[in-house]
Amino acid sequence: MNFVKTIRERRSIRKFNSIPVEQELVIELLNAARQLYPSREEVAFRSMYAGTADSKERLAVSMLEPLVKNRLVKWLPEKVRDFVRKRVTDIPGHLIIIASTDADRRKSDMNYAAVCGIMQNFQLLAWLRGLGTLWDTEPMMQSKELFELLKLQPNERLVGIFHLGYFDKAPRSRARTQAEKKWTILSSGGGAI
Repeated sequence: MNFVKTIRERRSIRKFNSIPVEQELVIELLNAARQLYPSREEVAFRSMYAGTADSKERLAVSMLEPLVKNRLVKWLPEKVRDFVRKRVTDIPGHLIIIASTDADRRKSDMNYAAVCGIMQNFQLLAWLRGLGTLWDTEPMMQSKELFELLKLQPNERLVGIFHLGYFDKAPRSRARTQAEKKWTILSSGGGAI
């Protein structure tokens, strides 16, 4: 298996077909992604899956609530509401990832980073199985209504939602920023060159 090729070819998918995503496949990929993450420590997270019509509708309603309350959106609430609701309910599956936090900031950050690593593994494994993903971290997901639906505890943090589905056509690749453009050398005087 050529991992570099897989990483280069993987795309975020925004347009899914209507083929359902089986919960068993999602669990299999999530378990494999966890096993691939090289950590001696236990990575503390939980996940939820919304793949039925009812669960997707409940997810859409909880994601919509902040938009409905927004004064600017009140000018076109029906159009916005219908668009977001249809977008969420038409996607075959949603995998919600929640990381545990800790009073010790370092432990909390390390766990969050580990969960993100597992999520990246999940995306790559899903791609190899022909399953498209979109890792969503939109601000509208930071709502009280969504947190209540997820039963988010004070010692938990929403990492993101993977929108999942099969797709008919992968998007073309985009230009990538070369490493040199993000490169800074720390000089001996303590400043960046």
